[in-house]
Amino acid sequence: MGSMLGKLCVGCFGACFALNLLWATLFMRFVGLLPMEKRRRESICLVVVQAAWRISLFFCPWVSISHSDDTAAEWRGMQQKMEGVTEQPLMVLGNHASFLDVIVATCCMPASVLIKCRTYMDAHLFAMPLISTVCRSVGHFPVYFNSAEAGVFKVDKEKNEKVDQEVDKHLHSGGWLCFYPEGQCNRTPDQLMPFRYGGMKKALEFDARLISVVCHGNEKVWPRKMKMGGLPGSIRVSCKQLAPDGVKALVKQLRESEDISAEDKKGEDFELLARHLQRVMQTQYDDMNGRAKED
Repeated sequence: MGSMLGKLCVGCFGACFALNLLWATLFMRFVGLLPMEKRRRESICLVVVQAAWRISLFFCPWVSISHSDDTAAEWRGMQQKMEGVTEQPLMVLGNHASFLDVIVATCCMPASVLIKCRTYMDAHLFAMPLISTVCRSVGHFPVYFNSAEAGVFKVDKEKNEKVDQEVDKHLHSGGWLCFYPEGQCNRTPDQLMPFRYGGMKKALEFDARLISVVCHGNEKVWPRKMKMGGLPGSIRVSCKQLAPDGVKALVKQLRESEDISAEDKKGEDFELLARHLQRVMQTQYDDMNGRAKED
């Protein structure tokens, strides 16, 4: 009975998302024909995607999403910090255990933040029906992997160098960035993987301000090996300002702390930043995991 219920939920979930994604992509194709500035067109498409995914989740009540009590305050505080700031981009960091992470994060972000954000997407998604239209219409950046093996992070350096130039151009022109610092989908979501140094170096290069969107339970609703998710389950989301004044100020504060470890003290700034952010986001996840067990 439970198996049949799960299959029914997945079928309904898939149909709901497909139908909403269909009208959204048709609308985005129409927007693409309008004579307007590229960034404005991409921002409109992002709002359309957010609306389509929010509608889809609304009609799938067996998937519940709750937020930590301070999430709204954290977003308000970060938005206030970013008012009038042009030289420091905002970067949104998340943990990655399921394709659903992208959907949940998109639905949970304030629209005023979302319209400025772009993210990295696996290059193979740019060849998938409907999803490819979304990726291109909103201006996301492809990542070309040479290996999909867990714990192995190999990319096509030549292709990704060109992408990196486009990312820099986006950030220099006032755009913001979302990314998963683990670098790939985590097969053991209860323990965050070490954060890749590339994202930390990028954050330091632009002295970015950081906020996290950490999710718990996404992989149970949409398991990594399933082509389509939608299993009944509860998802928790926690947001936290990680570097509200910029990562350089954060690194300076960490180095001046009396509690700094010997390893962090002798490490490069990007190494220190990676370890610190992983610890903070792991604590966020552990707190939600503890609450889930209590329930």
